[in-house]
Formats: sequence, C-alpha cells, structure tokens
Amino acid sequence: MDRLETKRKNAFVWAIALSIGLPLGIFMIVFGFTHGKSTLAMAIVGIVVTVISFYGTPLIWIRFGQLSYFKNLRKEILEGIRSVNMLAGVHNKAAKEMADDVKTLIQKGYLNGYVILDNEKIIDKNAMSRRDYEALEAERSGNLNLVKCPFCNAKFAMILDVEECPYCKSKITKGMLETQVKAYNKID
Repeated sequence: MDRLETKRKNAFVWAIALSIGLPLGIFMIVFGFTHGKSTLAMAIVGIVVTVISFYGTPLIWIRFGQLSYFKNLRKEILEGIRSVNMLAGVHNKAAKEMADDVKTLIQKGYLNGYVILDNEKIIDKNAMSRRDYEALEAERSGNLNLVKCPFCNAKFAMILDVEECPYCKSKITKGMLETQVKAYNKID
C-alpha cells in the first residue's frame, strides 16, 4: 500500500474514533457525575474525550477529505489525463489552483515519476527518453543552450558538456562553442 492510501486510511480510522468519542465522552461525563465519587475519574476522562473529539473530529474529517481528493486526482492522472486545464474543468477549479494541487501531489511523493511543465502539462518522466528528460531538466534549470554546429551550421540544443550534432554527427564540446553560445543566446 502506498503512502497516500496509508495516510487516508489512518485519517479515516481516527475520524471514526473521534466521531464515536464525542457521544461516548458526553455519556461518561453524565454517568460519572451522577453516580457519586467512585465514578468521578470517569467524568474527568469523559471531559477530556469530549473536548478532544469536539475539536478534533471536524479537523480529521477535513484531512480525510483532502487525502481522498488527492487519491482521486492521482488516479485521473495515472489513467491518462495529463492536461491541467482538463483536470481543472473536471474539478471545477481554476487552472492555477489545479496546477498547485498537482505540484503538491508531486512534492509530497504521492505522484512519483511525474513533472508539471509550464503549469499546463503533466509529464511522465518514466515514459520519456533519457535525452528528452535531460533536455527538460536543462530547460527547467536554465541550462539549455541553443547552439549552431561549427561544421554544418545546424541549430540544436546542447545539454551536456560533449554533444553530437544530430545532423552531421560531429562531436562538439561546450568549450568549442563558449563564445558562440553567449553570442547566440544574446541574439535570440
């Protein structure tokens, strides 16, 4: 069982326990105070149980609802809905709010192997080629440089320190292009 489902089930168990604790605590208070000094301890325990249940029950039910929402959202993404706008429409939310929810899923480890791109697309990193993944990470970190091959003048993305031109297959190093990279990025 994954972390999200475990947390959700634990929240449900606590929600049920606290929901039962509220009337049980009230019963303990009434019984404890009406049956003499021998049941006074039961009344005090009843007060504690009632207070904890009174304040804790709504909070834990809200937490259970949030975890259930995240479980359903994750299921929709895993089943193939990869557009933030489409998910926002399904859940009647703003696109930015939905993007934040997807980011929360990813950050908390409930949706492993996915990234969100430009607050619009949800991408499965496991389905990407290594080259595409490296390009995505380089673009996100600002390390993606568009360069011209010194041999064939073709434009391509240079991610690593040593790359092969996808057109003429020449081996190119960043050192060879250091001034060209700066000039090209200033022009475009």
